[in-house]
Amino acid sequence: MLVHPVAVHFPLALWLTSAVFDLLAWRRDDPLFPRAAFWLVGLGLVGALASIASGWSDLMRAERQGVGPGLLLRHRTHSLLAYAATVTYLASFLWRWRWPSHRRGGFLPLVLLGAVLVAVAGFLGGQLRTVM
Repeated sequence: MLVHPVAVHFPLALWLTSAVFDLLAWRRDDPLFPRAAFWLVGLGLVGALASIASGWSDLMRAERQGVGPGLLLRHRTHSLLAYAATVTYLASFLWRWRWPSHRRGGFLPLVLLGAVLVAVAGFLGGQLRTVM
């Protein structure tokens, strides 16, 4: 049984939900929204570590079983987007942690970039899973 396809749902859901809270924080002045987004991003990073570790483990097992190069190439594209999303959310988390009062303005494009990257990576990952 592959662990990675199950593990990826947690950072995906946490990060997309954090984007909703960030949009709410941008529109409303309630301290609950940015605080919730901060913790959702942090928990998503923990989930991403588990997802990355299980992904490498599953990939190594699949390569030993003789998965074709076409699937590996598709996986490489998917994983690059997933890593870009992880780096974006890590930057977002560090920004929130280092400068908690600077959440508005320039912060929102980073949040939206992360949401788009993780959504596309999730979609491509789902497409990959149907091929497997």
